[in-house]
Amino acid sequence: MVPGPVRYTRKYTLWVLILLVIVCWPAAILYYFTRDKVPVQEFQTYAAPPAAYGAPAAGGTPSASGRFCPACGASNAAGATFCAHCGKSMI
Repeated sequence: MVPGPVRYTRKYTLWVLILLVIVCWPAAILYYFTRDKVPVQEFQTYAAPPAAYGAPAAGGTPSASGRFCPACGASNAAGATFCAHCGKSMI
C-alpha cells in the first residue's frame, strides 16, 4: 500500500476567529472609554542659564580667566590654540 499525500488542517477553523472578533471588540471599546484618565504633562520652558555656569560672555569673547571656545563655549587657558573640551581650533 502506497501512502497518499499528507493533508494539513488547521486546529481552529475560521469560525473560531470570527467568534473571537465578534466577542472581543466590544470589550476593547468598553475598556478604552471607561479607563481612568491620565493627566497630560505640559512642557516647561526654561530660561538660559546664568553666566555663572560657564556660558560665554557676549558670544565667546575672552574673559579674565582665559578664552572661550567659539564652537562649544567651554572656558580654556589664555594661550590655548585648541579647545580642551571639543578639540576645535581656537584661532
